Amino acid sequence: MDPESGRRKTGWKAWSAAEDELLSEYWKTLPLGEVAQRMARSTSSVYNRVQKLKLKRTDEYKAITGCGRIKKGDRPWNAGLKGWQAGGRAKATQFKPGHKPSNTWRPIGAERTSKDGILFRKVADTGVKKADWKAVHQLTWEEHNGPLPEGHIVVFVDRNRENMDPGNLIAVTRAENMRRNSIDRYPPEYRSTALTLGWFRRKLNKLETEHEQSI
Repeated sequence: MDPESGRRKTGWKAWSAAEDELLSEYWKTLPLGEVAQRMARSTSSVYNRVQKLKLKRTDEYKAITGCGRIKKGDRPWNAGLKGWQAGGRAKATQFKPGHKPSNTWRPIGAERTSKDGILFRKVADTGVKKADWKAVHQLTWEEHNGPLPEGHIVVFVDRNRENMDPGNLIAVTRAENMRRNSIDRYPPEYRSTALTLGWFRRKLNKLETEHEQSI
């Protein structure tokens, strides 16, 4: 990956002496994937270079990862040690507390489109996907109508998921949405009438309920 653009590099790139020196240091204590990321190279490129240079892991790394099995009766390399740190430049280049990988983390306000074409926007940074990302059409509906009632979802009247016009968004129960989807086999004019009658029926029920409560 290119550290600036975030795009995967293409084409062969020669290894410099400085890169070989850095690779030799990284390889002692870091896994292949992380070495490739820090070197901005593919894992295959790093692995082939490691083989060519005949680089070796440290005994400490082998013990941690299980590459070097500790035999019965052997004394662990880190016995009596606390807070072990990898050598070389590993400490200077390791992720700091709170660091978020640039290839996966997105800032609040960022948007993404799901596989089924729904546009989502990041509204929080808790690390919980369902809490951090909200559908933009739902945010738009709530901006004009208030909090979405429990058990309801926001749908597109014209079924065009790119049409975020407030007039094109309605809140329906999941049962209503199921019925709504079941009329897809009918002509457009029938669907339009059915949706209008459904809205009218809900409005009438609401008025009747409010009237009963006021008596």
